[in-house]
Amino acid sequence: MELHEPTEQEQQSALDELTRHMNAVQKRRDSIPSDELQSALETITRALARHWSTGGTRLRRFIWSLWNGWHLVNLSDLCGGLDCELGDAVIVIFHAQMVGALTEDQKRKVLRQSGEFERWESASAETPEGEDVLYPPLSIGTDELCRLAHSATQYARRIATERAAELSRIDDD
Repeated sequence: MELHEPTEQEQQSALDELTRHMNAVQKRRDSIPSDELQSALETITRALARHWSTGGTRLRRFIWSLWNGWHLVNLSDLCGGLDCELGDAVIVIFHAQMVGALTEDQKRKVLRQSGEFERWESASAETPEGEDVLYPPLSIGTDELCRLAHSATQYARRIATERAAELSRIDDD
């Protein structure tokens, strides 16, 4: 396959396409009214600060998953058991995350002002050396985690075997 130097017209076309894409991304971000997002963040922060040990479990998992990327959040039941105000706040924040309008500073502020960082520090201090801090608490028990770990290990072995076989086929060609 022969490569050619892009013409000026091709370069301009590529730049125009990039500009259209970047404008579409910005339009999606701007589709979240900042006052609506701020209100949702404040609602979640208040709920986590006041009710973190009861109905806030889902909220805690949700906010932490946005912060650390550890997505053990059941989205189909995320708003179950939440009142309309909290459910609507979750929807706004989730939407903002999906379109790139939610910033790391906003997430950090919720976790700090709600007391979640302090609770994580407390859980960390109580966690024995060499163990991962499991905070917020997991929604599944030890038996389920062991089965999941076993399945993940088996899956990793299958993938490694398949990759080795593929590399062997490539080397034979």
